[in-house]
Amino acid sequence: DQDPHMRLTRDIAEKHKLILPSSTYNKFMRSLSGSAKMSKSEPQNMMTLNDEPKEAAKKLMRAFTGGRNSVEEQKKLGGEPAKCVVYDFLLYLLEEDDAKLKKRFDDCRSGRIICGDCKKDVAEKLTKFLEEHQRKKKKCMAVAAKTLEKGAF
Repeated sequence: DQDPHMRLTRDIAEKHKLILPSSTYNKFMRSLSGSAKMSKSEPQNMMTLNDEPKEAAKKLMRAFTGGRNSVEEQKKLGGEPAKCVVYDFLLYLLEEDDAKLKKRFDDCRSGRIICGDCKKDVAEKLTKFLEEHQRKKKKCMAVAAKTLEKGAF
């Protein structure tokens, strides 16, 4: 909603031969229920980097998917990864390899993978990601505490 203001500011800056300001645009992940962006007002439908890895995996297993009403229908018609919160986790966070991401997308659309199997795989990736993140955070927090104790900032 700030884009028109940024455009106006850039136009004015350009006319006065000033450095053009820039802006950053972010896309928010949907809540685990598939509705609006994640929010603290619905803790069961959001994920944080501080969540216990096993609890985060349980939340992900309950997340909204782009799956069909039955396994048979999913295999026949394929899934809809564009509607799937679980796929969003791969897209935004857990899969760096574009070829693997495309394969997962194609496997979902064709019905070669069903939501339950996909959720299990993504939950494992999420668990590993959070364990590693929290390990690194703990290490950094110790360094930050020492820095603050010394007053060396």
